[in-house]
Amino acid sequence: MSKIAYLTEGSDGTPTVAAGLMFLPAGEAPPGGWPVVSWGHGTSGIGRYCGLTASRGAPHDASFLSELARAGYAVVATDYLGLTPTAAQSHPYLDIRTGATATIDIVRAARQADSGLSERWVTFGVSQGGHAALGAGSIAAKYAPELDYRGTAVIAPASHVETLLPMAGPHAPRIPELTGLVAIAGAILSGMSLRPNVFDVQPYLSDEGRRVLAALADVCVDKWGDVVDGVTLNSMLTRPLSEPAFVRALGDYMRVPTYGYNRPIFVAQGTRDTMVPLSLTMRLLAEFDGTGTEYELATFDSEHDSIAEEGGFAAGLDFVRSVLPPAGHTA
Repeated sequence: MSKIAYLTEGSDGTPTVAAGLMFLPAGEAPPGGWPVVSWGHGTSGIGRYCGLTASRGAPHDASFLSELARAGYAVVATDYLGLTPTAAQSHPYLDIRTGATATIDIVRAARQADSGLSERWVTFGVSQGGHAALGAGSIAAKYAPELDYRGTAVIAPASHVETLLPMAGPHAPRIPELTGLVAIAGAILSGMSLRPNVFDVQPYLSDEGRRVLAALADVCVDKWGDVVDGVTLNSMLTRPLSEPAFVRALGDYMRVPTYGYNRPIFVAQGTRDTMVPLSLTMRLLAEFDGTGTEYELATFDSEHDSIAEEGGFAAGLDFVRSVLPPAGHTA
């Protein structure tokens, strides 16, 4: 395992530094190089010490990364923008653009650092990482035409949160669907606040909302519950999130693209998932149907935190093998 620092897009579109990890298979690289899997990890926080390369708060991805390397793939795993101690900004959580570009740019950087990596690659992500992986897949051909993108595998990909948040507002009734979204909404609003030239979220935030956003920036996901204990989403707001300008800005910030994919997509989804409910994933897939985007769906009798271990990762790896054969195999 090694660490990689590399240039990618900042929230404002200008170059900035991100970081991640690289795992390589044992032995010498085969002719043509190791095929590459760009891994997207799940939610870990928005602070500078919450990424894979930091000392605390990293998600439990090591076993998956090691298994991919044993299967014959070079694996790169981005921290995403802002999740490293030296980051110039906090993490723009579920920002579809920077999640996508960080996922692609680490492949470029790894190939520059190690000539034993192939130009053939896929994305593979879970939860937030599925959101980023889909974003990367939608722009891969145009953003990195020098690479040979083969497909995207996702496990319980985050989507359509932007359809839920507009139900909130300072005088809105309490809605059960929003109860578990307080910290997630705070992280999203924090990310949107990093682009004040695009849309200013500050007028929507109450003093409580500003306190929550500031507190979230200093902790990782394991402490999110402490930050929002007793807080409602409505109490964080001074204006309804249903205002058209906010709805447009939110969609631009985080909506999963439903077009632009020129390679296969695999989706694994748990039927008992309450964090990324099956209904939201099915809504995304219905939109794929509407745009002619082809995909494969596999469902599992599992919850959000268990789907990867209970069949989702293995199914995703089978898909990866089918579209990007590992070293020693042919397409």
